[in-house]
Amino acid sequence: MSGDAHRNGDEPSGPDEGGETMAPAPGHESWTRSPEVAARPTPEGLHFTLFGKTDVGLIREHNEDNFMAADLADASGPLPAEEVVSGVVSDRGLGLAVCDGMGGAAAGEVASRMAVDTLFEMLRGDAVPDDRDTFARRLVDSVEEAGARIFLSAKRDRTRRGMGTTATVAGLVDKVLFVGQVGDSRCYLMRNGRLSLITKDQSLVNQLIEAGQLTEDEAEAFEHSNIILQALGTTQQVAVDLTFVELRQGDRVLLCSDGLCGLVHNDAIQEEMACIGPLPELVDRLIELANAAGGHDNVTCIVADFDGDALEPPEEGTVPFYQQYPLPRGRNQRAASGPMLPHVVKSMVPRAMSGERPALLERGSDPPGAPSVSWSTAASVLALLGLAAVITIVSVRRRATPTTATEPPPPAYVEANAQIPVEVRVQAALETGELYVNDQSYGPLRLNRAILLRLLPGSYHFEAREVDGTRVGKDVLVEPGVPTEVVLIPAVD
Repeated sequence: MSGDAHRNGDEPSGPDEGGETMAPAPGHESWTRSPEVAARPTPEGLHFTLFGKTDVGLIREHNEDNFMAADLADASGPLPAEEVVSGVVSDRGLGLAVCDGMGGAAAGEVASRMAVDTLFEMLRGDAVPDDRDTFARRLVDSVEEAGARIFLSAKRDRTRRGMGTTATVAGLVDKVLFVGQVGDSRCYLMRNGRLSLITKDQSLVNQLIEAGQLTEDEAEAFEHSNIILQALGTTQQVAVDLTFVELRQGDRVLLCSDGLCGLVHNDAIQEEMACIGPLPELVDRLIELANAAGGHDNVTCIVADFDGDALEPPEEGTVPFYQQYPLPRGRNQRAASGPMLPHVVKSMVPRAMSGERPALLERGSDPPGAPSVSWSTAASVLALLGLAAVITIVSVRRRATPTTATEPPPPAYVEANAQIPVEVRVQAALETGELYVNDQSYGPLRLNRAILLRLLPGSYHFEAREVDGTRVGKDVLVEPGVPTEVVLIPAVD
């Protein structure tokens, strides 16, 4: 499935001015499955049904969004756009991506189109991934490679200087959904009727919220809400935020550009996701809500439902949250040719204003008359953000390691924070292993590398399991509003 601005205007073909070949998007008429994929039986396993669509909105003259959905076992190309597609996830996996281009004229469209083309090419790879880590590394490589190609294209063609695109890329293999994030498009997951955001916006407004400088309500009216901290193609290197979640039966996943989530509140998205069954009807409704809220940006949505015996049933009371995936050492190498780009799995941190300018990017696709931002303003905001971050870190450390005994929090405080996730750092003194929380896998453990989780308050059993069968466990009470650290150390004979 590949959808883009070409549905709202002329479709370019042939080499672009930067030297890349811009192939037309696969359309309904020309798309066919390769014979071996079409003939593949449908075993009991991990089943998917998905639908994607992009809309130009009410204000923009052309669409700079692109999206992709692909069965990675099929070399013929992405799945057809604006059609319901069902199937079984193959051993190569399933790929989904939403890219929101920027740069003015046709440059944003070119950047997002180059991104989805590169993502499909590299997510397929040359062979079936050996394991989850291999697939996760491949996903990160694909995002980095897309950014490098867009950057080089813009460098060759002056008319496209500054073009870029966000990228929210989801890859599913072995019932684990990995999500690579650059920018402020989003990935949500609906489970047990509740919508969870499993990506983190790389935007100035989100940094200010996390630093306590803005409330959620204040952020809605923040004048610099159009600033993102990085995008593919605007710099040679990008920091890919890699997160993961293990799917359960009945999970529904939404990838969208900020043309939806920037205008429609999460509560409204959750209501529609829970109430509307048919995917085309759901996507049309979400786009309708975005346009009803002003429609000043392009709107793109991919919705996918997952089921099958390969997935465990959902547990009552468990809610998926944003959690980073720690790629093991030794796999931090580019799998493809091209410039070596360092892999960073972390939240975006503001850079110092001295030397190279920070990657503050003002969207070219924001509404006419939107306020611009000067570098002096950005410097001031980032300076405040840096100070707030230091204060926040000190405050968290003080709460996490009290030096004196404190009285238990009042019942009203506990009740008010009972449904707010708490940060939990888990570290194990093991060479290798896998972390399990209440018998659910939370990814690989590595020596001297912590895993950051966000869990609801309550009692949990943390367990590190090594390949040789060694298990180290600990029961921990996660208290409301109190960051928790868990260290798993094998017993000494």
